[in-house]
Amino acid sequence: MLQTPGLSGKPNGKGNDNLTNEPSLTHIIPLISPKLIAPAEKLEALAETYGTPLYVYSSSIIRQRCQTLAAAFPDLPVSWLYAIKANDNPHILNLIREEGFGFDTVSYEEVLLSVKTGQRPDRIFYTENNMTDQEMLAAVDAGVILNIGSFSRLEQFARLPHTSECSIRVNPQIGDGHHAKVDTGNRDSKFGIRLDLIPEAVAMAASHGVKITGLHIHIGSGIQRPQNLTQAMKVLLDIGRALPDLQRINFGGGFPIPYRENEHPFSIQEFAQAAHPLLAEELDRRNGALVFHFEPGRWVVAPAGLLLTRVNTVKDQGRITFLGTDTGFNHLLRPAMYESYHAVVNVTRAAEPSAEEYTIAGNICETGDILAEDRMLPQTHSGDLLALCDAGAYGMTMASNYNRRSLPTEILIDDQGNDRLIRKREQADEIVDRFLRESFFTP
Repeated sequence: MLQTPGLSGKPNGKGNDNLTNEPSLTHIIPLISPKLIAPAEKLEALAETYGTPLYVYSSSIIRQRCQTLAAAFPDLPVSWLYAIKANDNPHILNLIREEGFGFDTVSYEEVLLSVKTGQRPDRIFYTENNMTDQEMLAAVDAGVILNIGSFSRLEQFARLPHTSECSIRVNPQIGDGHHAKVDTGNRDSKFGIRLDLIPEAVAMAASHGVKITGLHIHIGSGIQRPQNLTQAMKVLLDIGRALPDLQRINFGGGFPIPYRENEHPFSIQEFAQAAHPLLAEELDRRNGALVFHFEPGRWVVAPAGLLLTRVNTVKDQGRITFLGTDTGFNHLLRPAMYESYHAVVNVTRAAEPSAEEYTIAGNICETGDILAEDRMLPQTHSGDLLALCDAGAYGMTMASNYNRRSLPTEILIDDQGNDRLIRKREQADEIVDRFLRESFFTP
């Protein structure tokens, strides 16, 4: 029986009518160690050296998690694709590529980034989403695996000269995810070709000499009920049995992590045990001529990163005491966008007991710029260093210059414990001057 991850953010909303009706259980385990990825003293030193806000990543944690995935199906042709939208810093991409992973991309810009950071085109899986004709032609020229998610785009692709094959994304009508906004597999989702249109889509492509050599699903991000993924896998395998030219089946990603301190982690080993019979049966049926893909992103990098921020203000508003910081939802959007939970640690006072309840606020001019609510922390003062944990995924890739503020510095702690600058923060005058140049404005 697969362990079910605990909830992160609000339960699934509209569009999750196809979820399995089994309850989502939260398995409580004791908090053995803090969520910090390095000793508090090391983090304090990094903040002094590089300033805050500061994203810190651990290469050893990323490598270990890649290796855990790579060992999950030792006797099956499973090829892992890292979803680079989770964290696309080139140094992290290079590290994950060195572990033998291909890349899952969702824009031509991500395709280009993958190629320019050394990934082989045949190891790049490009799932288009309302792509333009220009992007389609560029992807074809790049030689990547093109995964098409709509009937009309498939028809446009099939009419191109010199195209012979592609993959298609299917809407399995089974959705999941940590929030309704990231449930991508339900019947009302914008993603994938409808189940009832698949035979017509395959026939249309064949009429233009195009073979469907790949199938793909992705039911959502931060899956709450793993049985929904295995059920969707069965749907895709059933479709595949009617496709004689099939070479690969991509089951997507969505593996969750335990953001809350008392959540049980998603077990890769238990998932592999549940999925193995499905994959082995299909492989035997096709005499081994098939490759399976999964495309995790969050699971690989989220626990390997954190965002360090300084407390600038302690404000007692009567019912709420705010800790005002030098970061905001322009640097970590997930709490504002998805009501997501990130554990908070007062690094400066990590050895002290929790004594006060605080709400952590950002420095963006929005009421909704709240990073964490009602957190018990040691008595906190201006100048204290806070860590927003499990921020290695969907942090910097969703960051912006809103309020004309600069992006954080990023550093990577290597396998020997040495820190390395992998992205420099722009100073205030640099970011304003760049904006003026890009706007063709001359004072």
